[in-house]
Amino acid sequence: MTASIGSTIGRVGAFAIPVGMFLSFAACVVDDGPTGLLIQQDQWLDATTGSTTCTVPATATAIRRIDGILDVSVLDPAHTSYLFYPLVENLLGSMIGVVGSASTAPIDELNNITMKSLHVKLDAAASAGTGVTWASGCSGEFDVPVDTSLLAPGATIAEIAEIIRPCHAASLTQYLQDQNLGEIEVTATIRAKGRLGSEDIESPPFVFPVTVCSGCLQAGYSDPTAEQFSFPNIAKCSDLTANPYSGDPCNPAQDHLILCCATGVDAQGQATGIQCPAVPTGTATTTP
Repeated sequence: MTASIGSTIGRVGAFAIPVGMFLSFAACVVDDGPTGLLIQQDQWLDATTGSTTCTVPATATAIRRIDGILDVSVLDPAHTSYLFYPLVENLLGSMIGVVGSASTAPIDELNNITMKSLHVKLDAAASAGTGVTWASGCSGEFDVPVDTSLLAPGATIAEIAEIIRPCHAASLTQYLQDQNLGEIEVTATIRAKGRLGSEDIESPPFVFPVTVCSGCLQAGYSDPTAEQFSFPNIAKCSDLTANPYSGDPCNPAQDHLILCCATGVDAQGQATGIQCPAVPTGTATTTP
């Protein structure tokens, strides 16, 4: 990345707007044991796994994400959230041709699971005995609807689910400010929920920690030309000719380093608008 001018400006008040062997088809719901439905992993989206667009692969990515990062200073508060990319698997075996004799074997598959939702429970680590209080109407335990998809025996399916909502992010941002903290860890306990025949079925819990911070994904750049734009500094879009830090393909505020830029500056040198990720509008110069 190159910067044609290399000036830095402030950003006060500006945000970017952006196959198993189970054969029984009777559903079971237990706290920790196998149920036939499993959240296999959180998919990893970036160029290293070939995921440069907001499309979550339906088969396992070579790298799995074991925890997340949410930077609450990237986007406008109304759009700040964390997206979870679960790969969900039907562990049940097919019932076709395996129940009784051929004359009694089912013609239709009885172990298809219809995905319905993800159940999320959030727990925020407290500091000095003071816990995070969620706003009224913003429960820390909720269901996230997902695409209603038929999950055949042995198959996997990918989903996108908002497990930290803007209202949660707002409470966490306020907590960071009130406690003068750089970050706080939020643990999301997630279960996939679906229907198996006429019964409900849900997966064992998938525990996923998310570090919530302010500015941490906008610093620590390895590109030396970007170091001067580390948070809270920001470049003008017109100064940039390239952007090597484009962030997560579905949500700029999470997981990957991101470089933002100011679309305008006021008389006091503060950004009046921010674009994340940065879209450079500068012109590269060449030395004769």
